[in-house]
Amino acid sequence: MATGDAITEGADQGGRARLRRDLTLVALVATAVCTVIGGGINVLTVEIQENVPGIGGLVPWAFALGVVPALFAALSYGVLASAMPRAGGDYVYISRGLHPLVGFIATFSKWFGLAAACGVIAYMDVALLKAAALHGGLAGLAGWLETSAATLWLPLAMIWLFWFINLIGIREYGWTVLVLMVLMLAGGLVVIFYGFVTSAETGSRMVLDAGKWTPAASAPAPGGLLELLSATSMLFFAYIGFATVSQAGGECRDPSRLLPKAFVVSMTIICGYYVLLSAAVYHAVPWELVARIVPGADLSVPEILGAIMPAGLAVFVALTAAIALASDLPPMLLSTSRLFFAWAEDGVFPRALATVNRRFRTPHWALTASALVASLIAVGCNLHGFFKEINVIVIALCFTYVLVSVAVITLPRRNPRLYANVAFLRNRAGQIAVALVSIATVGLLLCTQIVLDLQTMAEGLYAASQGEESAVTALLGSNVVLWVVVLVIGAVIFRVMWKAKRRAGEDPNEPFTALPAESEVAEPPEPTI
Repeated sequence: MATGDAITEGADQGGRARLRRDLTLVALVATAVCTVIGGGINVLTVEIQENVPGIGGLVPWAFALGVVPALFAALSYGVLASAMPRAGGDYVYISRGLHPLVGFIATFSKWFGLAAACGVIAYMDVALLKAAALHGGLAGLAGWLETSAATLWLPLAMIWLFWFINLIGIREYGWTVLVLMVLMLAGGLVVIFYGFVTSAETGSRMVLDAGKWTPAASAPAPGGLLELLSATSMLFFAYIGFATVSQAGGECRDPSRLLPKAFVVSMTIICGYYVLLSAAVYHAVPWELVARIVPGADLSVPEILGAIMPAGLAVFVALTAAIALASDLPPMLLSTSRLFFAWAEDGVFPRALATVNRRFRTPHWALTASALVASLIAVGCNLHGFFKEINVIVIALCFTYVLVSVAVITLPRRNPRLYANVAFLRNRAGQIAVALVSIATVGLLLCTQIVLDLQTMAEGLYAASQGEESAVTALLGSNVVLWVVVLVIGAVIFRVMWKAKRRAGEDPNEPFTALPAESEVAEPPEPTI
C-alpha cells in the first residue's frame, strides 16, 4: 500500500498518479511463462499424433524447432523494447516505428482476442477442475462443477479475482504470477520425473490396465521430415503469447536491460519445459500406443500419465493443469489493460481512461474495461457454448509479431531519435537479419492459418448452398472474418479520433513522434518481485 509520501513522489507535475516500476526479471519471466505455457501443452503433446499422423517419436524435436520463429520474433521485440520501454508494448513499437493507424488496429484486434481468450479460458478451466475432482474421488464436487451455476459463476469469480490482484498493485501481481508459475512447473516436473523413471513396457501395461481407453488396431507408420515440419508449424502456436512481457514496459525496473533479457530467458525456459515434458511422456508411454488411443478419445497428459502415478500425485498433476490454464488470466489482464492505457495516453480513447489509481498506482479504468469484456465472453460461453470457439487471438498475435519485426527495419528511417535509444542487439545487420527471419517464418505460419480458416469457411458456404447449414453460421464461424471485422472497427475508431483532434486544432501526428509521457516512477530497491 502506498503511503502519502509515496503518492506525492509518484505523481507527475500535474499531480497525476504514476505507474510503479516495481517488476524485476523474475516477475517478467513469470509473466511470459504463465501466458505461454497455459494448459494447451497438456493436450497438444498427445493430440499431435492425430493431427499429424506419423509424427511418432519426433514430437520433442518438433517442439524444439517450433521455438525458432518465436525466438526470432522475441529478439525483434527485444530490440524495440530496449528503445521504447513503455506501457503498451507492441502498440508503442508499431505506432512509432511503422505507422500510428497500423499500430492501433493491429493491437486493437490483439486486445479483443486476448480479452475474449480470458473469458474462454476461465470458462474452460471449470472442466479441468472437474477432472481434478474426479481423480480425487470427489464425485459430488465434480457433479456440481457440471451445473450451469458453476460454469457461470466460477469463471466470473476467477476473472474478477485476478482483476482485483492486478488492481491492488504491480507487486502483488508479480507475487501472484510467480506462485502460479511455481505451482504449474511443479506439476510438470512430477510428470517429467515419472515419465523418465517409468519404462515403456511398464507404462504401456499400466495405461492399458486402467481400462479408460480402447486402442485402435494399429498406429500410423512413422513418417520423416515432412511430418516433422508439419508438426513444427502446428506446435509453434504453443509459444505465442510471450509478447505480454512488452506490456509491462512501464512498470519494470531498468526496462531497457531487463525486457530483452526477459524475452530470451523465458523462451529458453518454455522451450526446455516443452521438450522435457513431451520426451518424458513418450518415454513412459510409447508413441505407438498414444497414436492408437488418441482418435476419438478425450486425452491429455495428466489423464494418461495419471494412470502410472500414485492417486495423490495424479490429483496434484490434474490440479496443476487447471492452475496452468488459470495462470493465463493475470498476465492477459495486464496486457489488455496496458494496451487500453497506452491508447488513452495517445488520445485514441478519452485520456481519462489512462487514469492511474492514486493509492495502488495501477490503471484501474483500463483494467475494468478489459475484465468486463472477458466477463461478457465467459457468459457467452455459458450460453450454449456461444463464443467458445473464438480463436482470433492466434491470427491477431501472429499479425502483430510480423508488424513488430517490420518496425525493426523501418524505425531508423521513421524515427531516428528513438532508434538511437536501442540498447539490445545494436548491430544493424544483426537486427535486419533477425527481423527478416521473423517476418518470413511467422508470416508463413500466419498465411497458413488464414488459408486453412478460409478453406473451412468455403466448405461451410458450400454446405449452405446445398441446404445443409446456414451461410451466416459459416461466416460467423470464420476467425478471419471476425478478425477483419475487428480491424475495420479499429480503423473507424482511429479515424474518428484523428478527425476530432484536427477539429480541436491539435496535430494528430504529434503523440506519435515521441514516446508517451514518462508516467512511471521507480521505487527504492526493496525485497520484492
